[in-house]
Amino acid sequence: MRMNVFFPASLEIQEELLKAGFKVPYDKETGRKTPVPVVSSSMEGRKLRRGRLLKAKDVEMKDKFAVIPEERSLIKFEVTEKGFLVIRPKPLEYHLEELGFLSVPPRLWGTWASFSLPFSAYDALLSELEEFKGENKGFYTASKGSRGRIEVYAYKGRTRKDLGIPVFGYSLGIHGLTLAEEYLREKAEENGVPEERLRYLKLGLRKRKETRAGLRVGIVWENGRPVEVTLKLSTTEPRVRIQGLYGELVGKSRGELTRTDDWYIVVHASDFITALETVGRTFG
Repeated sequence: MRMNVFFPASLEIQEELLKAGFKVPYDKETGRKTPVPVVSSSMEGRKLRRGRLLKAKDVEMKDKFAVIPEERSLIKFEVTEKGFLVIRPKPLEYHLEELGFLSVPPRLWGTWASFSLPFSAYDALLSELEEFKGENKGFYTASKGSRGRIEVYAYKGRTRKDLGIPVFGYSLGIHGLTLAEEYLREKAEENGVPEERLRYLKLGLRKRKETRAGLRVGIVWENGRPVEVTLKLSTTEPRVRIQGLYGELVGKSRGELTRTDDWYIVVHASDFITALETVGRTFG
C-alpha cells in the first residue's frame, strides 16, 4: 500500500504550532525551516531530494538524493451494524518529508490524504461488501491524468465532483508516530520552545459537523491496464483564516484539532461498493 497524508494542508495545525512558539514554516531572520511534515509510506520505496527528507528510520544517501527502501502500511475495512464502513489506515513503516514549493499552496487543495492499494485488492473488496450492493443511481465518474496514466473516480450527486462519496467522520494526526515526535522535539529545541509544551499540543484532525468532506474512490489505469485502487480524502468547506508569521492566510478547513493517534475514515458501505463498481465498469 502507498499513503500520503499532507498535514501541511492544515492551517489549523500550522496555527497550533505557531501559538506554541514554532516558526512555521520558515523564519526569514534565521533562515531556519520548520515545515509541517507530510507522513508518507510507499510499498515501492521512494527517492527524493535530500533537503526534502525530514525524518526516516532507514535511508541511503546517494549524491543529492535520499533513497528510502520499501515501506509497509496497513488498511483495514470494518463494517458496523448500521451499515457504515470504517476505513482504518495505519503506517507501520513511513518517513516524514517536506512538501517543497508548489504553485498552488496545499491550504487551497481539496484532497489532502491519499491511500493506494494494488488492484489485486479490488475483487476482495467487492466480495467482502457484496451484501451492501444497491442501485447505482446518482453516481457519476470523472477522470484525471494523461500520458498513459489515468485515474477514474466516482462521485455521488452532481454537486460532489470535487469530493466523491459522503464522509461521515474521519480522524488523522501525527500523535503516536515516533518519527514525528522525534522531529517535533528537535524543532522545539531549534525554535526555543520548552519541550514540556509538546504534550499539550493538538496535532490531530477530525471532522467537524460543518466540514464538507468526501472520499474519492477510484482506479488508476496505466497503458490500458488497471494497477491501483485509490482512496482520497477531500475537504472543501468551511474556509478558515489564521495569522501566519508574515500575514493572514486563508484556506480550506481540515476539521477540528484533537489529540489522538486513531486514524479512520467513515463512509456508507453501500456508497463505497457502488463507487467501486461504477469505476470498475468504466473500461469494462
